[in-house]
Amino acid sequence: RVRRARAVVAGGGSALGTGAVGMASGGAALAEAEGPSEEARSAEQRPGEAKEKLSRGSTSRCQGLQHQLRHRPHRDKPPEKVSSSDSEPVHGFKFSFLCLSGVDDSVSPRTLCDISQEFSFVEWGVNFRAEKQGKEPRYASLAWLRQLREEIDRRQQTGKFAPIHFAAHLGGEYCVDVMKGDASLVRTLWEDYGFLRVQLSPTRAHGVNSTQLRKYLSTLRSVIVALPQVEFVLEVTKESRGLSIALMDEPQPNLAFLFCCEEPAKGAEASASTPVRPPPCPHPGIHVGYGGRMTVESLNGELRRIATTVNDPHRAVWVDLEAGLRSIGPGKQDEFDLGKVWACIRIIFDLGLPRPRPMPLEGPAAAAAPPAQP
Repeated sequence: RVRRARAVVAGGGSALGTGAVGMASGGAALAEAEGPSEEARSAEQRPGEAKEKLSRGSTSRCQGLQHQLRHRPHRDKPPEKVSSSDSEPVHGFKFSFLCLSGVDDSVSPRTLCDISQEFSFVEWGVNFRAEKQGKEPRYASLAWLRQLREEIDRRQQTGKFAPIHFAAHLGGEYCVDVMKGDASLVRTLWEDYGFLRVQLSPTRAHGVNSTQLRKYLSTLRSVIVALPQVEFVLEVTKESRGLSIALMDEPQPNLAFLFCCEEPAKGAEASASTPVRPPPCPHPGIHVGYGGRMTVESLNGELRRIATTVNDPHRAVWVDLEAGLRSIGPGKQDEFDLGKVWACIRIIFDLGLPRPRPMPLEGPAAAAAPPAQP
């Protein structure tokens, strides 16, 4: 009986071992059936373009961004559960591009071109105003513009040239000359430098007497019609609203409006708070943008509010930042901050906003023109 009992115990131990092996195999099968791990699923959910572009950051010639790219937060790290609105993508409009304005001699044209090669939705805004050019921050010098042209020419000759997008923001007498019907400056910017967009800012803040802007309606329209290759952007504020309404009577296909939220008056509380973004003009063919009082810190929330205001997934919209991209460090002047540039680009990716640009246009600036939207 003792021998039989021992045999039974030994058999039970063997069966237990077999059961353990079966449980292990079952666990492996269950894990396989459940699919990839949470970390793997997180990696698969990221946009393929974002992964590819961010992974190339360390080999990019863009020296200004290498530090941030190498030490950026890991995208697989679980986000803190602050609010569902911060993690949800934005679907209320079709994002055309991110305009980063006020580039000047504090950043090299080569750096900007390197960034544009990596992120095609970025556009650089260059301010033009005769009395300030090269003398004040946010106004690039003529020497800087020559370097920009040489850099673009050099890249075109290599045969490995992706579109680089620049917009000219005209103030002062440059703006007035265009409104009076003089297209020479715009033609030079398009033919020699590849500027595909020209923004007119006919406001007192930009050195323009805005009391009778409607008198320029016919002459401004003649310039817009004469240069269909260039998109003309009118900055719309309280001062220029009358002119914008008049232009909508016979809207041209290359007309666009930038709805600019003005800075609060001196002495007013800055929290006079959240800027109000008006709905886009009712004509669906007019490209619209939003700018003014945008910073890196407010960009995420601003884009969500704009999406709610526009509420049309087929409406193309861009955003423009300028003052929010400046930094003044110890012993430094007002400078264009590449760290803030990278932060803005990261926000656009996190919201799932990058979209292709329109197709290149024919003509001298064809190599610098954007790809077509689907």
